[in-house]
Amino acid sequence: MSLKDSWLDRTNCDAKVDGVALPRLLPGTYAYVDRPAGAHHVVATQLLFPGESYLDFTTEPGKTYFYSIRPSERSRAMQGGGIAFGLVGMGVMAAASSGADNKGPVDFVPLQEGQAKTALAELLQAE
Repeated sequence: MSLKDSWLDRTNCDAKVDGVALPRLLPGTYAYVDRPAGAHHVVATQLLFPGESYLDFTTEPGKTYFYSIRPSERSRAMQGGGIAFGLVGMGVMAAASSGADNKGPVDFVPLQEGQAKTALAELLQAE
């Protein structure tokens, strides 16, 4: 996630790749994991968020894959409800957005290698 993103585009999450936890992902940080070629499954959660985001992808030998996380449409709706109406608004928007395709807190956005290297230069490795 680039530091130049707007405040509403920033998010955080806890993620696992093939069941192995990554360091907590916060705005301005990145994490990486070295996995063998083949099918992989990523799950992202957020404290007090009623749902999980999933990414399934297949890697090829010797290739690097880059993803950025962004707040999901459901997360944005809940944030808007919370800003306007507090916890009640968040609850209403959680119920209203329960039919969203992605029920989790984030979207995984694939990046081209050039984009990713530019973004990584501005970020800190998550601890």
